Amino acid sequence: MERYRRYLADRLSPGRLAHSLGVMRVMEELAAVYALELAPARTAGLLHDAARDLSRDQLIELAERAGIPLDGLAHRQPLYLHGPVGAHLVAVELGVPDRLVLESIATHSFHRDGPLFDHPFCWCVRFADLLAPSHPWVGLHKLGAAVRAGRAAEAALLHCRWLRQYLQERGVPLHPVLEHADRRRLEGQELPDDFFERW
Repeated sequence: MERYRRYLADRLSPGRLAHSLGVMRVMEELAAVYALELAPARTAGLLHDAARDLSRDQLIELAERAGIPLDGLAHRQPLYLHGPVGAHLVAVELGVPDRLVLESIATHSFHRDGPLFDHPFCWCVRFADLLAPSHPWVGLHKLGAAVRAGRAAEAALLHCRWLRQYLQERGVPLHPVLEHADRRRLEGQELPDDFFERW
């Protein structure tokens, strides 16, 4: 794990590295709740943002070299690319072989769907990314309570809806994968009026 930390220290800002360490610690917690293997959970949490501090041009160049499909949105908003590019980097440069770890990193930024998108391990990485104590936000306690109680379906609904709102408030266009994930979770649900209220 120390080798991974040193790798990130050379590539991430101190704040981003602190966030990644926080996500790793949350994944340690969630491993017990969701019966995840501890070592892969820690690895995914620590490395999930390996490509987050790369520039737009670097992300696009690496995606093209790795054969990662680019849609029009990726060119306009490469934020979505940092997941699959990061998965590619940690596989190639760090030799991380675990498919679930790589898929969780690749899909946490909602650039692509896939057969493992809804795996509990992948959702735990998305949850941990929001729950890591890098900055407080309204809704943190509600989401954390659902996640830590093992209510993953409820937490995924909150996660998708609040992430959509966060991006829209900042003028970031929504990726179709995120919109589809949100709609898929809402299908057939009868939710109380206050379900999405934050606390």
